[in-house]
Amino acid sequence: MIKCFDFGCLSSNTYIVSDDGEAMIIDAGVECRYLSDYVKGNGLTVKYIVLTHGHYDHICYVRDYIDEFPEATLVYHREEHRVLSDYEANLSLWICGRAINYNLPHLEVSEGEMLEIGTLSLEIIHTPGHTPGGICLLCRGEGVIFTGDTRFENGFGRTDFKYGSIEGLEGSLARIEANYKGYKVLAGHNY
Repeated sequence: MIKCFDFGCLSSNTYIVSDDGEAMIIDAGVECRYLSDYVKGNGLTVKYIVLTHGHYDHICYVRDYIDEFPEATLVYHREEHRVLSDYEANLSLWICGRAINYNLPHLEVSEGEMLEIGTLSLEIIHTPGHTPGGICLLCRGEGVIFTGDTRFENGFGRTDFKYGSIEGLEGSLARIEANYKGYKVLAGHNY
């Protein structure tokens, strides 16, 4: 089952994917209380908190999530550490007016690795460009691809922020188009 919460920081989408009582949270841009009510109401155990990339509107509540779901493992791509630990790159000073540098215990993932919840497997697809360690998560069992800010319904993420790369993003978009055309796109924003 997939639940989208889309009223978070800068209207960022946060998703909960669940199966057989286990859940994965994708991105951390919605206040924790909304997710907590859903998780408790559905008897779920959060196994992973996955960050598709390190921009503030997708990570702003990550500490709250970790506190609320201490059994969960924080997950992000190994190349994303420099964005999370650099307030200019993660945009925290610009968006919320205070500099945030995250260096939290986490599991680093790379291209092709799988995260499993219940009977579902989600494959890590490294999609640099919007940020160096941006990822998408492919869930073949549900026929969806979670694209973060790599690709939107009608566009794609910006590359003019620190560490962005238009060449990298063009390559990532071409790869998604060529290999995952039949999958429903669940993006980091609804535009």
